[in-house]
Parts: sequence; C-alpha cells; structure tokens
Amino acid sequence: MGSKKKQSKKEPAPSGEEETRRFEWIPLWGWILVFLVPLALSEYMFYVADRHASMAIFPVVWIGFWSIMMERSGWSIIKRRK
Repeated sequence: MGSKKKQSKKEPAPSGEEETRRFEWIPLWGWILVFLVPLALSEYMFYVADRHASMAIFPVVWIGFWSIMMERSGWSIIKRRK
C-alpha cells in the first residue's frame, strides 16, 4: 500500500557568494543599526532588572558573536564597500 512519491529536483544550496548578494541591498548604516539597537535594548533591560554583571558581560559576548559571524563571512559587509 505504499505509494511512490515523485522526487522533485532540489536546487543546490546557495554558495557564500550568492548568500552575500542576497543582503547587498542593506546599507552600511543598516548593519550598524542591526548591531547597536539590540545591544542598547539589552543594556537597558539589564539596567532595569538591576543585573550589573550581565551589563558588563553581554557587550563582550555580543561583540564576539558579531566578530565570529564577520570572520566566517569573510568580512563581506565591509569589503564590498571599498
């Protein structure tokens, strides 16, 4: 009673270069906002909750996260602007 499913041809996964092109429309100031707005909101949240240790640790982790993401992408956000 098993029915055969038609196998659909899957498109190959996008390469790193195609992935970069998908986000080229975002200007540099947009990337700066993507970095700073969550950082500022988190710092405010930790301040209101009186979590001073988290206020000190979170920016270090946030900067580390973004530096790893930029390293993995080959710093494409900055390189394409030159």
